[in-house]
Amino acid sequence: MGIYKDLGVKRIINAFDTYTLLGGHTLSEDVIRARDEADSEFAWIWDIQMKAGKKVADTLGVEAAFIPVGVFAGLGQCFAALMAGTDPDKMRQLPDTTGMKNEVIMQKCLRDFQYDHSVEVVGAKIKEVGDEIKGCTSKEIEEAIDDNTLAIHYMSHGFTGSFASSNANIVPVEEVIRIGKKHGVPVIVDAAFQCYPLDGFKKYVEMGADAALYSCKYFGGPNTAGLMLGKKSLIEAAAMHSFIGQEGGPEGNKFLSERERGRNASLFRGCKQDRASIVGALVALENYLKTMKDPQKNVIEPAMKKADYLMKQFEGVRGVEMKVLDARTPGVDLLKVALQLTLTDKVPGQVKEIRSTLMSGDPEIWVEANGNSLVINITSFRGLMMFDDEDMKLMAREVKKVIS
Repeated sequence: MGIYKDLGVKRIINAFDTYTLLGGHTLSEDVIRARDEADSEFAWIWDIQMKAGKKVADTLGVEAAFIPVGVFAGLGQCFAALMAGTDPDKMRQLPDTTGMKNEVIMQKCLRDFQYDHSVEVVGAKIKEVGDEIKGCTSKEIEEAIDDNTLAIHYMSHGFTGSFASSNANIVPVEEVIRIGKKHGVPVIVDAAFQCYPLDGFKKYVEMGADAALYSCKYFGGPNTAGLMLGKKSLIEAAAMHSFIGQEGGPEGNKFLSERERGRNASLFRGCKQDRASIVGALVALENYLKTMKDPQKNVIEPAMKKADYLMKQFEGVRGVEMKVLDARTPGVDLLKVALQLTLTDKVPGQVKEIRSTLMSGDPEIWVEANGNSLVINITSFRGLMMFDDEDMKLMAREVKKVIS
């Protein structure tokens, strides 16, 4: 790309992951067109947000939806809304939570220190339950609930704690929601990449969670957007804690007086969502739902063609054993297709050096290094194609050159 060249930035052929540090995922032509159209004309952001949210909710069959800047911001908005509601005085008071319930229960074995600050940035406090290695019990969660309990946070990603054992006893989300309902405590689910199978979009709210949040990058949307799905009362309150709540609001009065402006001042004034990201998230979701109606035809078969092409390029290369990794391979996700190149005459350290060489080229080529194997990811674990045909040819040529 010319713009990267002008900046002195090397572009990357990504056979690694749908990675935030790489900007999420590339956007389809449909999403780019929608974003460009939204960028070309002005519109009232509150109106876009409310109508896009309703369309998302109708499309997924949930009570309400909102498109925050991302999961982290969306989680923070939920906790802020649970503490302050839409009371302007309380909204302005945050992150000072004096006089408000402010404790969020979290299973210690499900803590993820990259994302936990979404609780703390609004002034709430994390109340750990259970053991980081051994896990948690229903009794421990119930005993932790008291008059200061604001919500229960559930990380749906699995074993994310720094030292959590795969044998840890995690209280499942169904049980967490049952406990929440029993004690009148809201349950908020971080479901960032639970978009396939498709019922993942609504299973948590159908179970009774008050809100579940998803990252748009995992279904081909902008890295700057997420989905917040859940109960109408909470979603509407959380929307008021977004940046648009300060500028306007549901009254429809687009020109607030100087005195009125800022009456709903929230902590998320700086988390601005633009027209293009909102529209891009909506179109990406619609496209993903269509694509995943027939993942075999739309994802697996095209990915297998790429795998066949790549295998042909590495045929006869000395010291290389090839294997296609897909859903038939133990531990591989349903929509993941990858080519594993085992370098039989190399040790893991040498394979990492080869990967470093590929990553220092121009363009950089990012692949996985797993033991004495290079892994070329053809699709992401949620079924997005990682590179096009032209980049595939370039990558095959460069990888072959380095490993030969």
